[in-house]
Amino acid sequence: MTGLRERQKAGRRRDILAAASQLFRKNGFADTSVEAIAALAEVGTGTVYNYFSSKGDLLMALVALDGEQARAKGEKYIKRAHDDVMEAIFGLLSMYVDHALIHLTKELWRNAMATALTQADSPFGISYAENDRLMAAQVAELVTALQTADRVRADLDATAAGSALFILVNGLFMQFVAKDKMPKSALSTRLRDQLAVLVSGLIEPAQPQRRRA
Repeated sequence: MTGLRERQKAGRRRDILAAASQLFRKNGFADTSVEAIAALAEVGTGTVYNYFSSKGDLLMALVALDGEQARAKGEKYIKRAHDDVMEAIFGLLSMYVDHALIHLTKELWRNAMATALTQADSPFGISYAENDRLMAAQVAELVTALQTADRVRADLDATAAGSALFILVNGLFMQFVAKDKMPKSALSTRLRDQLAVLVSGLIEPAQPQRRRA
């Protein structure tokens, strides 16, 4: 019975999140009520609050869900054989971007980012930062895998490299969601161009600086 009860609870949670995602995307965050989410999920409003403390909590749950699913795909991606360092890293970061738009629109990401920045010490802000940390850690895993395959310099700090690469895609993604008319193709072009600069540092050893006479 306990197993059945847990599966039912998990199912209700998924239904509520699916309803929230659908209505947020259709009507926007501000114009979606918890009551409407409950009606679409076919549960009572009180049931929604049993799982999520607020509409903002629902939004953060969708951000976390995106992160979990993107990292699950990333885990399989990293295990593949990668001969080209640029394409390997570009592929993983592009996967993050593509997945980010499954559950959330640009408007929803703007809401989430604004809340995370202005309320950094709140549960929302802390959860958002942790999600970013986990994504950066996975990029570092890819760098480590490329080091093991002798594709990337062995003397590199994989954690620092993963953080730098994630900061790059995260910054470009913020620019992308800030502009409704900016196509994803423009983001991809910028990512590839700027990534080429960082990747050259992953492959080529740093040149010693010449001393001035």
